[in-house]
Amino acid sequence: MQELLWKETIKKHRMDEIMRDRGVVIVGFSGGADSSCLLHLMNSWGKENGVKLCAAHINHMIRGDEADSDEAFCRGVCEKLGVPFYVHRADVPTLAAESGRGIEETAREVRYTFFDSLSEKLTGRVDGAVIATAHNAGDNLETVIFNMLRGAGSRGLCGIDPVRDGRYIRPLIADSGESIRLWCSENSVKYVTDSTNTDTEYTRNHIRHNIVSEMKKISSDPTRAAYRMTELIRQDEECLSSMADTYVGDGDVSISRELMRSLHPAISSRVFRKLYSNVKHDSSTLGELHVRQLLQLAEGPAVHAELSLPGKITAKLDRDTVSMCADSDMPEREEAPTDSEFLYPEDGEIFENSLYKLSFSLTEHNHHESNRKKDENIYKLSILTTLRFDKIKGVLKVKHRQAGDTYRYGGMTHKVKKLLSDKKMSLNERSLLPILCDEEGIVWIPGFPPRDDVKYTGDGDPVYISCEKK
Repeated sequence: MQELLWKETIKKHRMDEIMRDRGVVIVGFSGGADSSCLLHLMNSWGKENGVKLCAAHINHMIRGDEADSDEAFCRGVCEKLGVPFYVHRADVPTLAAESGRGIEETAREVRYTFFDSLSEKLTGRVDGAVIATAHNAGDNLETVIFNMLRGAGSRGLCGIDPVRDGRYIRPLIADSGESIRLWCSENSVKYVTDSTNTDTEYTRNHIRHNIVSEMKKISSDPTRAAYRMTELIRQDEECLSSMADTYVGDGDVSISRELMRSLHPAISSRVFRKLYSNVKHDSSTLGELHVRQLLQLAEGPAVHAELSLPGKITAKLDRDTVSMCADSDMPEREEAPTDSEFLYPEDGEIFENSLYKLSFSLTEHNHHESNRKKDENIYKLSILTTLRFDKIKGVLKVKHRQAGDTYRYGGMTHKVKKLLSDKKMSLNERSLLPILCDEEGIVWIPGFPPRDDVKYTGDGDPVYISCEKK
């Protein structure tokens, strides 16, 4: 009799504990040999362990009458076993054409979306039920080959995880397709054969029928050899990932650039993947190219940079940190303050935006009184200056920073961009910083001296100005 390794697999990877803990298992049931074997095995196990079982079938509407026949077959098997049966029909070819993605990728997304919706229906939570799929050792080998040809790193060479996200389990992952079909034959378990399985236009079928068949000329059991390899690589991957976890936690979205530069690339790349995983809202993955670009930016000289990532995620770099944010979670950028003109500022005249408050006073008493109130922790920072208002050329106004701005003080002309960069100001701080100007140019930038010709030295008409940062 053909013996399968599935019992050892569910114990080794604690799938049995996961199933008992959740209490509900959804078996992906296509009607093929692998899923038919899994359904029968899980049905017996569920009854013995008090775990509820149901079957989920997806009619991809690719094969017309044949697909409908498979659906009817699956329904009949479940009725005979007394297993609740749920079916979802999706026109995968049309969905693939509309989205611009491949048939295989679209079909996978349809399947897992259906599993999650069914889980929510049965348990009240999207992640409430365990999802058992019939991936076997042959599928694992095909995945390894596919990922290898894409140039994947060790994570891709781990193949198919026996357990993913604590709820997707693959009890047959150590068993070959040949042994599963033999088990079905010996136990009188009927199954259907998908005619598209022989169509080598599909990538996996090409790997299975052409590449794997050639590998068997070299190795008597390449699927078993690949399974052993993925087990070893997975151990290394888990070790490296645990090391990365010491630098970034489950809720973290940013990390110090200085720290990133000190890490080995094998760790820093995993740190980036963890940050990405912490903010993504879908099943998107971070490719090796994206990781390499992130590392280059983090280690490079750029003070500010952004990189768009899959799943509508943006990586943002400033002088000190690298952070990740889902585009949907990013606050709308505040527009730079509109220009405001002051012909003759009165005591208490104010310009204010979300980050700065600029106050004007014509009497020193009111100026110091304003500072006293400031000390009551209303604002974190106050920068003060006094100008000769009678030396202002034309209209005094507040404007926002513009490319090419220059500013003269101390007998020298300075580039505003460099001044603010040297102050290590963020992009948001720079865009909202109120800059005081007259018709000849910049009069004063908070944090710097006033322009030489308007600096108050005791003569003329003073105007007292404070810039408070919130």
